[in-house]
Amino acid sequence: MDVSIIIPCFNHASTLERAVASALRQSGVTEVLIVDDGSTDPSAGVADSLAASDNRVRTVLLEVNSGPGAARNRGVAQTVGSFISFLDADDELMGDFTGSALKLFQQNPELIVAKCEMEFFDPVKGYILPADDPRHQSAILSSSCGMVMRRERFMQMGGFSEDPVFRGPAGGEDVAFMQAVMAHFQPIARIEQSGYRVWSQSGSHLDRFLANTRLKGDGFEFISPHDSEMQDQQIAMVIADYQIKVSKRVGSC
Repeated sequence: MDVSIIIPCFNHASTLERAVASALRQSGVTEVLIVDDGSTDPSAGVADSLAASDNRVRTVLLEVNSGPGAARNRGVAQTVGSFISFLDADDELMGDFTGSALKLFQQNPELIVAKCEMEFFDPVKGYILPADDPRHQSAILSSSCGMVMRRERFMQMGGFSEDPVFRGPAGGEDVAFMQAVMAHFQPIARIEQSGYRVWSQSGSHLDRFLANTRLKGDGFEFISPHDSEMQDQQIAMVIADYQIKVSKRVGSC
C-alpha cells in the first residue's frame, strides 16, 4: 500500500519544510507532491530544494494562483499512489497517521476513507478549539486534511470544485468536498489519535470560523454579517450543484 501526499502551497516558504518533513516521516508514503500555487515568496525555491534532498519529493508549479481546490486536483492528477492524503503547507502530520490509516485499509478492503482526530494550535494563543467544544468535530469534518482516501474514488468524484465563488475569504471547497465524501463513502473509519496539527493564525480559515461562530446551548451558531449574506447564498448554491454532479459521477461508476 502506497500513499501520495499532496501539499498545495501559496506563500508558505517559512513553514513548507516543516510540513514536508512531517509527511516524509509517515509510513507507506512513497511520494510527496508540492504544488506551488503561483507563490510570490520564495516557496518555489524551497520546494525545489526539498525535492533535491529527497527523491520522494516532487514539485508542480502553477503559473497563476488558482486556489487550493485546483492545486489539489493538479497534484492528484500527477500522483501514482493507490491512496492520497492532503496536507496544507502551514500544518503538519503527527505520529504515524498514515500507518494507522493503512492498517484500517488492510483490515477492511472495502474501506474508502479514513480520517484522524486533529488538534488546533495558535502560536500566540496556544492550543485552541478543545475536543469538548462543539465546533471541534465540525472543523474536522469540514476539512479534507487529516484523511487518507483511495485515489480511484477521488478521481471518480471529479476532485474538488474549482468554482470561482470559493476564491473569496470564506472558501468553501473543502466543505463541499467533505459533504460529498460523507454522503457517498460511508462508513468513514475514524482514527482516535490526533494525527494532524492545524497551525492557526490571525486571518486563517479557522480563525475566521471561530470569529464568526458562538456557542449556543450544546451546539453553536454562525454570526453572519449582513453584507456577506449574498455570498453565503451563492456558496450554498454552488455546493448544492457540486453535490448533484458528484452523485451523478459516483452513481455512474
